[in-house]
Amino acid sequence: MRTLIRGALVGLMLSAAALSACQRQAPAGEEGPSSTPTNAEREAEIAAETLVALGGPASAAQRAAYEGEFQASGGLDTLGSAEGAWELTLLNDYAQFARPGLGEDGGVPGERDYREHGLRVSAGPLTITISEQACTASGVELSYTAQVLFEGVAYQGCARRGVIEGERPTWASLLPELMPAINTCAERASSRPARITFASALDEGEVLVRVREANGSRRECIVTGGAVSVYEPLSDDDRRSGEGEPEFQPGASRPAARNCRAVEEAIDRTGVQLGWLIRDSC
Repeated sequence: MRTLIRGALVGLMLSAAALSACQRQAPAGEEGPSSTPTNAEREAEIAAETLVALGGPASAAQRAAYEGEFQASGGLDTLGSAEGAWELTLLNDYAQFARPGLGEDGGVPGERDYREHGLRVSAGPLTITISEQACTASGVELSYTAQVLFEGVAYQGCARRGVIEGERPTWASLLPELMPAINTCAERASSRPARITFASALDEGEVLVRVREANGSRRECIVTGGAVSVYEPLSDDDRRSGEGEPEFQPGASRPAARNCRAVEEAIDRTGVQLGWLIRDSC
């Protein structure tokens, strides 16, 4: 499978268009037009800003820097919200955008728009921008940055030319960012040691964590403001995409590897141990 290197990007700054001072106000009792932009309106605004930043048409030398295949990944959108790990594979004949737990989207790329400072291309519901700009991902400096515009949200990350075969990122790709909520939910478990089967950031700073307690029962835990706000049972058929791939057990004690399961140490970007990842090995 194709894999990506995670990363983060200093995003393009977005600006909002000012309302005209002479705009007609709605009479009393009459509702004016909605002030909340639609996904299409947000995408159009972001796309216009991005196009300006990319500059004019590329020369032959500039175009050469953006031909071929690319991989990109990240964990933040332009508003600084941790949407969870995402990955992009941009091939000549297909583009795929994946978010663990939220599925995959993509399509056949249209004609690439080569610019002075980057490349822009549409593929199904995606609008992809690649720029040659240094970007640090997990301590590794990559040569390109990427933006994926999807459903009104601009996902920012780091990119590289070429496609590497290997393991795909999973929900656990952002473990360091999710650890405070994971530890909070693991401490809430009544049967320990508990394992985490899935975790992801939600809106407004909330984090969802799915817990499998030592007795086999499963719980959905939601952390709000650093405290557990929801801790409720889950049915056997209630599973998210990518859940359990892998499982994670916090703590220093190494869990036993049984039934075609392999155990590996999970560490953060500075080498500090977070716990243990348990993966299928058969």
